[in-house]
Amino acid sequence: MPGDRGSWAVVGLSLALLGGAQAQNGTAAPAPAVRVAAPTAPTASPEKPASAPAAALAAPSASTPSAPIPAPAPANLTSSATPTTIGPAADQPAAAKTPVSVYVVPIEGEIDDPQFYILRRALKEAMANHVDAVVLDMDTLGGALSTTTDMMDALAHFTGRTYTFVNDKAMSAGSYIAVATNEIYFAPTGTIGAAEAVGGSGEDIGDTMTLKINSFMEARVRVVAGPNRYRADVQRAMMDPNFEFKIGGQVIKPAGQLLSLTAAEACAKYGRPPEPLLGAGIAPNVRAMLDQVYGPDGYTVRDFHLTWSEQAAKLLNEISPILVGAGILLLVLEFKAPGSAFFGILGVTLLLLVFVSHYLAGLAGYEPVALFFIGIVCIALELLVFPGSVACGAIGLLCFFGSLVWAMTDVWPADENYGLTPGSFAGPLFNVVLGVVLAGGAFAVLLRFLPKTWVYKDLVLRAVGPRDNYAAASGAATATGATTLPEAGARGVALTDLRPLGEIDIAGGRFQARAVHGQIDRGVAVVVVGRKDFALAVRRAE
Repeated sequence: MPGDRGSWAVVGLSLALLGGAQAQNGTAAPAPAVRVAAPTAPTASPEKPASAPAAALAAPSASTPSAPIPAPAPANLTSSATPTTIGPAADQPAAAKTPVSVYVVPIEGEIDDPQFYILRRALKEAMANHVDAVVLDMDTLGGALSTTTDMMDALAHFTGRTYTFVNDKAMSAGSYIAVATNEIYFAPTGTIGAAEAVGGSGEDIGDTMTLKINSFMEARVRVVAGPNRYRADVQRAMMDPNFEFKIGGQVIKPAGQLLSLTAAEACAKYGRPPEPLLGAGIAPNVRAMLDQVYGPDGYTVRDFHLTWSEQAAKLLNEISPILVGAGILLLVLEFKAPGSAFFGILGVTLLLLVFVSHYLAGLAGYEPVALFFIGIVCIALELLVFPGSVACGAIGLLCFFGSLVWAMTDVWPADENYGLTPGSFAGPLFNVVLGVVLAGGAFAVLLRFLPKTWVYKDLVLRAVGPRDNYAAASGAATATGATTLPEAGARGVALTDLRPLGEIDIAGGRFQARAVHGQIDRGVAVVVVGRKDFALAVRRAE
């Protein structure tokens, strides 16, 4: 009937409208939660920074993609943030979320090899223990560029989230390491920047080398910057004084300056939609930072502490050239004045500390130590068993210095795609050469001033026979009556082979002696011609 058809049409239209309303309200999916330091809804005009940086930056490329931020739900939707659940599941409590586990790793002082070893251990340990995030608690003025790139590579191997907490400084090399982490947070007094490459002692480097380093590091930063809109250009402004950094029409850093940022300047927002320049937020300490990121109950800090051995390794690594130089000097003194083991034991101990420092820091294994002792044995054979033999001495010195270089060279496992290049030996070779130079300089000073002291007599008059049959260093009379060193022209007899070092007898006193020409066999008459290197200089008597 027509009336009936009209009634059914009205009912059908009502059901359709009701279904559309349910489609909008009852089943609308909520927008995913987004964690930001200070959530801000996008506006039609760019947000102005709270305070413009005092120094300057680098202009972001117009093609740089924005960070992927999930869009908020449209304003005209009236659905709750929690989706409607129908059925038995509606009466069930939501499953508790497992707290995120976090390591906090201190990056303090100069960026050098021990810092890299500590970070590498932390990252490997975090991955082995299924730690979700690593926070670098950073306070550094910079350091070695090669170590910086190693630390950036190590961060890239970590499979979890990485954060930097600038507390209070991330200058120079520290800024590169910071931009290699996923997010950067600042203490209220934190600063970052001034990352131009300089020489090892702070001096300027050549223009060509500067261009090469800048080009390489800019590419590295672009790789690690990821979707962060401004990060690559900010870091470029910190390292390249010729780069002008602008956002829209606003100059952040003019050409001719290096960019350095305070915490507030790093967290200021620019662009459309607004995005922080570099920092994700400001917090008074690491715990407060983690509260911002995960919520007060959303994380647990797992214990990661520097061991006493790592702290000792950092100290010993910093003074390794001094240890090498002092050790070599003491061994030279022992070889020049045998009879007292004090110099030899102390010298070997100092050189062993070089190995210990790198072993504790995770560098050297037992092979360099074994090579070191092989070198010591060969040198001992040269001096005591085969005097004058060049082969034993040469092999010993090669093993000796080779072991020192080996111990200080960083070798990664092959399965981690870290190769061994000639550049790997540059730092260790420098330390060893510096140690040799220091030892040579100290030895020259001793030769210049030591002969005027009583210590010199003690070294030269060292006895090797019974006490009543040698000239005492103190000057006290002995059975032979010798109280002073023999003068030039004194005659005696070689008690041992002089090749070229050995011992001679002069008027019943035994003295260290050195043959000035060739070798002198035992029992041959000799004559003193002077003094040299803590021994009497002698030649064959005519």
